[in-house]
Amino acid sequence: MGEMARLNVADEKFSKTKALGFSLLRVGNILNGLMVGEVTYFATNSLGVTAAAVSAGVALKTAIDAVTDLPMGAVIDKTHTRFGKARPYVLAGILMWLCTIAIFVAPSGWFAGMSQQGKNTALVVYITLFSTLASAVFGTMCNIGYETHIKRCVVYDKNRIKLLTIVGVVFAVGSLVLQMALPAVIASFHGAQQGFVIIALVTGALGIASCIAAFFMCKEYSEEELAAYGGYDSSQAKENVPIGVFLKSIFKNKYVFMYTIINFCFMLIMMSTFTIGQYYFQYVYGNLGTFSIVMAMSALMLPIYIFIPKICNKFGVASVIRGSMILAAAGVVVRMFFPRVLPLQCIGYLLLSLPNIFIACVGSQINFECMEYGRYKTGVIAEGMYSAFISFAQKMATSLSSVLIGVILSMTGFDLLTAAVFDNGFANWEELAALGVEGFDQYVSGGAQAVEGALSGISFAYNVIPLIFLAIDIVLLCFFDLEKQLKKLRVENGLNEDGSRRN
Repeated sequence: MGEMARLNVADEKFSKTKALGFSLLRVGNILNGLMVGEVTYFATNSLGVTAAAVSAGVALKTAIDAVTDLPMGAVIDKTHTRFGKARPYVLAGILMWLCTIAIFVAPSGWFAGMSQQGKNTALVVYITLFSTLASAVFGTMCNIGYETHIKRCVVYDKNRIKLLTIVGVVFAVGSLVLQMALPAVIASFHGAQQGFVIIALVTGALGIASCIAAFFMCKEYSEEELAAYGGYDSSQAKENVPIGVFLKSIFKNKYVFMYTIINFCFMLIMMSTFTIGQYYFQYVYGNLGTFSIVMAMSALMLPIYIFIPKICNKFGVASVIRGSMILAAAGVVVRMFFPRVLPLQCIGYLLLSLPNIFIACVGSQINFECMEYGRYKTGVIAEGMYSAFISFAQKMATSLSSVLIGVILSMTGFDLLTAAVFDNGFANWEELAALGVEGFDQYVSGGAQAVEGALSGISFAYNVIPLIFLAIDIVLLCFFDLEKQLKKLRVENGLNEDGSRRN
């Protein structure tokens, strides 16, 4: 092999172009995750499909999701093109968005002449098909390749943390705008399908444009340059690592398992909170539009981003995330005990959103450290398959949030509420709710008692479920000492504690 190209870390300048490209890509992927998280709400409220039927379809998609991540990670690790290893898979986002749009343009009119059961089955099959393509196939390609792409585009930790922080800020603002607008738009269309179609088309156009832009703006370093900086043989990095070999090595890296569970639990919290929040404010609080006000308060958290690098460098990423999750649990307790006090609902939502700020910004850095720790411990050089674990957790959480919500709603009688609206010709739930207990007893099967049970189920999903998963994450983070162990391994391998080369 010829002389390897030498990459001096001092030569890498912070790239605004790459920062913009990854920011656009991140927003596009998050928008898609939020849209997929709307499937249960869309199917039950807009199409009249029962929650149980939707849950069955989402469960099938989730099962398929469960077996696609690791193989896709292996495929990425085996990819060696002139465009790089992960960069080509950015374009899979175009197909992901086309399938997502197809979900919301479901041709419900085709099944109008069927029985309710037949219509449920037909719509669930249609939605499940395109949800599976969007998430389990094309979404897998995008999500697993994302972190590997960043790792191979930016090698200097200082530049990487800066880029991740900028991407996090863009993600936060983009998510906030969508979360503020979505309930208001849905409410303005009274939950009609055409409202969802408009949202899907607008976000889809943005998502497709972001994929194309990121492909051209974010170019990877060559394998030789990366190996020179990392201090390993580039030929070793090009060797195909079988999935079996990787799985054996992963058992020596407990932090991957811990961080995967942490990601899964918190993503489940965030996705389910947003989706069930719409049910909560529409049915329990009584005003869906108010949810936009609650989420708009998240803008107060934006100044925190300025201090993220300094805070994380001083206390460590895992410690900062753990502290933020303790505050998040306190926020859930506040809103649980004051369900109709809007200022306290806002405070509770702010505190619950706090960990997401740090995970969105510097969470990928923990995964990069897991990769480095694994290389020291096992000698196995892999990137895509490490990212597959985290992508798996996030996708599963997105999908299972809909399953969990659907199961809870179905078990607590929510279907009786939607049936009362559709079967009796009401325009929406608010019109029926305005009639009060008298209306409930007349139009809802089971009367006011059934309504109370359904509202209690919504409250349980909105408050108790997040507390359970936050407790799991806090316990795991108490034992997450990756940064401490990695510093020792770096010193043992001739590096400084921060991973830089010794002079």
